Order: sequence, then C-alpha cells, then structure tokens
Amino acid sequence: MKKFLFLFLFSIFSYSQEGLPHCGYDFTTYLVANPIDAATKKIIDGLQITLVDRNGNDVVNTNNEFSLIHKDKTLAFAKNYQVTLANSEVRWFYNICEDQYLLQLKASFIPEDEGYSVKIMDTLNRYPTTIVPVFNSNLYVLCTTKVKSFGPKLTNNMITVEMSK
Repeated sequence: MKKFLFLFLFSIFSYSQEGLPHCGYDFTTYLVANPIDAATKKIIDGLQITLVDRNGNDVVNTNNEFSLIHKDKTLAFAKNYQVTLANSEVRWFYNICEDQYLLQLKASFIPEDEGYSVKIMDTLNRYPTTIVPVFNSNLYVLCTTKVKSFGPKLTNNMITVEMSK
C-alpha cells in the first residue's frame, strides 16, 4: 500500500510540475538581426532597428501584447554586448548570437500571420533604410513548456541583411 501511495503522490507531483517555467527564457522568443556591410562583411554599428507592420508603421508593445518588457514602447532591437564573469572570462550576454541586434518577444508571436517586417535605419545616414520581411523560421525559441530546448535550433535563422552605401 505504501508503494502505491508513493507512486500516486509522485505521479501527481510530476504532472503538476510540467507547466512550470524551467529556464530564465521561458515564454520568450528572440529575433536576431545581422546587418552587415556588403563590402567588408562586418556588422554595422549605430543602426536603429524596429519591428514594423505590413504598412511600415512601427509596432508598439501596447499593454505588453508582443513582449514582456518595454510596455507601451516601440519594439526596437538592442545590440548584444559582452560581459566579464567572475573568473575574468568574457562572453556575449545573450549566447544565441554575438555582435548582432536582438528583440525579445513573447513565445506566442507569429510574424507571418500579420506580415511583420524589420526596418533598418542608419542614424548616421551611411546606408539607405531597408525593410525586410520576418518569417517564422527567424524566431529563436529558447525554451517554453511546449518546446523543450535551449539555444538556437537548426531551423532558426538570423535576419541577415547585406547593406550597401
């Protein structure tokens, strides 16, 4: 009887834990933009990259509809950066990419349904503004209760854009 009770309680406990977050990135997904200079093949710094709708309007995160951060602000990409760990090891803060730009979104975000794109603007006027469509394969789903993985999967692709002056 004790074995049965233990098995029963263990089963209930295991089932109840299934829907809990299991990593710091749960319920999020990322878009990674990799704008490179066509001549040098190096990442371009100083860009303003935003998510836009099918009409070219900046998408605003009204009431955290698209992202858990930056409520009621335009969905703008941020540049990844390096951090120094306690053992003096230097690494990229977001390990899914290196010197690229990132945008954190909810895991439920599906870009192809609404025709979302990425608008890349050069604040220094070196490159023309470029708009690139976003596809579901561009999403980096790090971990959710439905997709049990960590880090980029083979189907996830950065939004790589070669820009010419």
